[in-house]
Amino acid sequence: MKDNNLNKSLLKAMAVLKCFTLDDLELGPSEIAHKVEIPLTTAHRILATLTKGGLLEQDAKSGKYRIGPTLYALGSLYLSTTDIFQAAEPVIKALNDLTGEAVCTAILYQGKVVMTMKEESRYAFRIANHVGSILVAYASAMGKALLSELSEEELDRILPEEKLPPRTKNTVPTKTELKRELEEIRKTGVSYDLEGNYEGVVGIASVIRDASGKAVAAVTIGLPAFRADEATRERIATLVKMGASLISYRLGYQDTVNPVRDIEEIRSWWEQNQVALGH
Repeated sequence: MKDNNLNKSLLKAMAVLKCFTLDDLELGPSEIAHKVEIPLTTAHRILATLTKGGLLEQDAKSGKYRIGPTLYALGSLYLSTTDIFQAAEPVIKALNDLTGEAVCTAILYQGKVVMTMKEESRYAFRIANHVGSILVAYASAMGKALLSELSEEELDRILPEEKLPPRTKNTVPTKTELKRELEEIRKTGVSYDLEGNYEGVVGIASVIRDASGKAVAAVTIGLPAFRADEATRERIATLVKMGASLISYRLGYQDTVNPVRDIEEIRSWWEQNQVALGH
């Protein structure tokens, strides 16, 4: 959309609303003027208008502003009509469009991973999974991402034995080694399946969180091992984290560490960091 088709006054009003975060629940006119880089008189005018519409409200004693009931109601309406599918669909389509690789989402159910969405690879090499497929959690990238969110007691309940039945020669062999992997996933926010579930297939995943911060699903990009050199894995890992962050944001989660708010942010990053994936 061309900039000359946009209403500049509304853009400024939206910029004012975006000033309010979990770290800045209440702000004064001067603070907002500084953040948005607008004159103080303009800030006062926008704040008065937003308050009149119920999007903001002003504290009578401090004179500061906070989110108003109308904006809260609109936000609650959005969350009540948005589920993981609606939040994830445009994002996984974008990831698939950018990479050409298979992109999936899954949930953890009774210690297994159930695939809930999939955009198929655009190349001849295909991964034989479909929506509804059930995967071994400890052998898959999505599964390990979700297992990393569990407590040690929960993990021991799901996996009572030390030895883990292998899917391939690269499957993590023991629960002790799996726990070491899970600790690393908690630090990096990314999980890897390096041919542990299917020979010749690499998966890279990150968790999706709901408004409360709970991990409710995971998103993964799967690609053939011959296209997954170290540099490619690193770029795909960043892309997956960005995708998971955006889906989580669309579910109401406020990621203050690696926030992504729009698909165009992902596209822009990919274009700037694009490398040949060996296609």
